[in-house]
Amino acid sequence: MAPTTKLQLCLSASNLPRTSKKLTSPHVQARVITISPAGQMDAAATGPTHLGTTEVIKSCHPRFCKIFYLTYEFGSALNFCVDLVQGTDEETSKSIGVAHFEIGDIMGSRNKTKVKRLRKGGCVFATIEQSIDEGSGGRVVFQLSALRLDCKQGMLSMSRSEPSTFVEIARQTKTPAGNKFVAVYRSQPVLESCRPCWDRAEIDMASFCNGDADRPLKVSVFVHKRRGNHVLLGSFETTLNIMVEKAECRKTVSERDGYSSTSTGTYALQRPGSSEPSGIVAVVEGCVLPERANSFNGNGSSNPCNILRPPPIKTRLGSTGSVMSANSDCIDSPGSFTSVTIDMEALCVSPSSPRQNQHTFSELVHAGLDMDLCVAIDFTSSNGDPRLPGTLHYRDEEGLNDNEETIVSVGKAISRYSKSKEFPVWGFGAKYSGKVRHIFQLGNAAVSKGIVGVLDAYKSAFLTDLTMSGPTDITSVVKAAASRASKFEDGALRYGILLVLTDGIVSDADATKTLLHAISDLPLTILIVGIGAADFAEMGEIVEYSNSTSRANVSFVSYREHQDDPTSLSTAALKDIPDHIAEYFAGKGIT
Repeated sequence: MAPTTKLQLCLSASNLPRTSKKLTSPHVQARVITISPAGQMDAAATGPTHLGTTEVIKSCHPRFCKIFYLTYEFGSALNFCVDLVQGTDEETSKSIGVAHFEIGDIMGSRNKTKVKRLRKGGCVFATIEQSIDEGSGGRVVFQLSALRLDCKQGMLSMSRSEPSTFVEIARQTKTPAGNKFVAVYRSQPVLESCRPCWDRAEIDMASFCNGDADRPLKVSVFVHKRRGNHVLLGSFETTLNIMVEKAECRKTVSERDGYSSTSTGTYALQRPGSSEPSGIVAVVEGCVLPERANSFNGNGSSNPCNILRPPPIKTRLGSTGSVMSANSDCIDSPGSFTSVTIDMEALCVSPSSPRQNQHTFSELVHAGLDMDLCVAIDFTSSNGDPRLPGTLHYRDEEGLNDNEETIVSVGKAISRYSKSKEFPVWGFGAKYSGKVRHIFQLGNAAVSKGIVGVLDAYKSAFLTDLTMSGPTDITSVVKAAASRASKFEDGALRYGILLVLTDGIVSDADATKTLLHAISDLPLTILIVGIGAADFAEMGEIVEYSNSTSRANVSFVSYREHQDDPTSLSTAALKDIPDHIAEYFAGKGIT
């Protein structure tokens, strides 16, 4: 079974259509439903699953605080839809629009966010982040109050009464595209007060700061407006640990402090676009309760608890390198057929020792992992005449053959994590001009754009004077992929996958084993998919030998075992790759 990852899903929307002739902001909530992917064997049995519904927000630009938890298996297809509903009750509510997302697409995006447009206007944003287990790390209990709010500035000065205010807390999320804040809590408004004390709150630590008590938080105070166009009064940044410390010192805050922004236990509320503070906010209460502890004792006060300082679950990873251009020096088009040369001594290095505190695959993806996909396709004579139905390369107008099915299923899952979406496509085992070629370029260019480009490059082979031949020798394509991987920038979060599609056993198993062992310290995994009905037992022996004598970097799966379920094929093919990647970067000391 492939490794699974716990994810947190956060939702927001923007530019939603206003309601009625008064152009007021709508009352909006979001319903999240997971959908079994088409083609999945148990799709009919499982059906849609309702994950839950967000809180109701009156706004054209809602930022929902409700966090949804998902379990994702690398290589699988996990789809969900977000139904934005206008209204406060089920009987009178109506749908504004539905947005469909796929977890793999979000995981592979640069900022871990995808946006979908709605037909009636507006957009829905879905952001994901790796999660600690829901409920672990304890529960955060806090209460905030304002010692003073400067409410007589700008448009607020025209109001005859004191404003109604609410407080919103957002946590920082780091992505390769930059940092952003995701809302995790919003209080009820306190009516007409410049010294409001907002509701006491208790939140799961996983939802509040994802288990990291030193993660930056942004606390914002808004003036509540009935039409939903709330006004930002000011904000400040802090962390959970600092909030708890300030709560310990809250008794020192009194009238004699003059409500100074430097008072112990208080924060200066920074007005947007101004250097002058717009108020003083104090932490009335702040602590972290142990997991499964009751939040309140008999008289309603929180149970005593010391400051907790759990270590952050994420550490800063190395900066990502630039996307390298395709290596056009090692492979030529079927006209010149320059042979592949590679310095085996340079590739043959001792295996790296395992490291503690190994980053997970999801953490590496979140830090900007860039996966480089190469595709190699078997054109030996054992595949059969591609013009005859029933042979492995036969293509008709009604559907895809087994090679194409594998490229779409497995290649698409990997391509989501590629920044350039440019993939070299090679063939092996065919004759050109009477000479057997163990590696040759497919397509007119050194790289193909996207999975559609890979399929086009594969189809183009049958428009040439290619003659299927033999033997089945994958060492040349492995060397070419190793040459690309050896040129990745040092310290970059870049990793290569060579997808080999073959119908039979390799001609020289010993040479293949030696080569796979020699390249085991490169950022590269060899993923072999067996096409056809051959006995692939020897291929399994090669994989077992290679992975037992060096860092695991080879995987094999038989297409026939999953031919009726593309999702099962990609899941089985990719189940070991997250561990390969995590182990490689741990061995290189990437922190």
